[in-house]
Amino acid sequence: MAPGPPAVGGADDDNAAHPVAWAPTLDAVAARAGVGRGTVSRVVNGSPQVSPEARAAVQQAIAELGYVPNRAARALVTQRTDSVALVVSESGERVFTEPFFAAIVRGISSGLLETPMQLWLAMAQSPVERERVEHHLTNQHVDGVLLLSLHDSDPLPTLLEERGLPAVLGGRPARMLQPGAQPAWFVDVDNAGGARQAVEYLARQGRRRIATIAGTQDMGVGLARLTGYTEAVKATGVGVNPDLIAYGDFSEGSGAAAMSRLLDACPDLDAVFVAST
Repeated sequence: MAPGPPAVGGADDDNAAHPVAWAPTLDAVAARAGVGRGTVSRVVNGSPQVSPEARAAVQQAIAELGYVPNRAARALVTQRTDSVALVVSESGERVFTEPFFAAIVRGISSGLLETPMQLWLAMAQSPVERERVEHHLTNQHVDGVLLLSLHDSDPLPTLLEERGLPAVLGGRPARMLQPGAQPAWFVDVDNAGGARQAVEYLARQGRRRIATIAGTQDMGVGLARLTGYTEAVKATGVGVNPDLIAYGDFSEGSGAAAMSRLLDACPDLDAVFVAST
């Protein structure tokens, strides 16, 4: 007797065949909505050339079918990736342990909530990390880039400009503090003015040997805060004492080490303006 067809297990059988999940297509959405395929494509890609009635029907069909647009195909049509990169020129250890960076990421995420944009986070400190990041930063992968903890020698801004990718810097670059510097988009605060006010406050309290822990001088924030400090000290009529200036790299450890150096050099200091912790 010829063997019969193989048995198909029941729902509780461990060897039961499992159906392949069906992924709804653009054509399926069009059929459900009663419109053409092109209309569905225009709705998915955000085109305004669709009537409110057709848009509502397509959106309802998308919700009912659970349709998820193919991001790669959509990018070919819209020339957009709906992704923005945040590149931090620091180690992963600093990014994930220091509150400053967590607050920045939260702020960016909040700003993207009401948009279709996705955030892509990368650390670029080691040569391997930088090579990987530079390879990814193209208009095929992201629509724009946010750069944080940027040092003046960093080639990323020039690279992004050459590739035609919009970029915004977190902090004014040190080079822009020089006359005739090439402009760049950046977000910053008045670091020099804030430092000046802090030192002026200490001076009003009667402090005369005011020290500072300054940041790295190849970053705009480090230069600006040291400038504000020196201007305020000079305004008190007291000359700037190099022994009252120590440098850190904006990390907690470097701030503690700088404080120790200040106390060793000037044990009689009576105030400290900390610009780098």
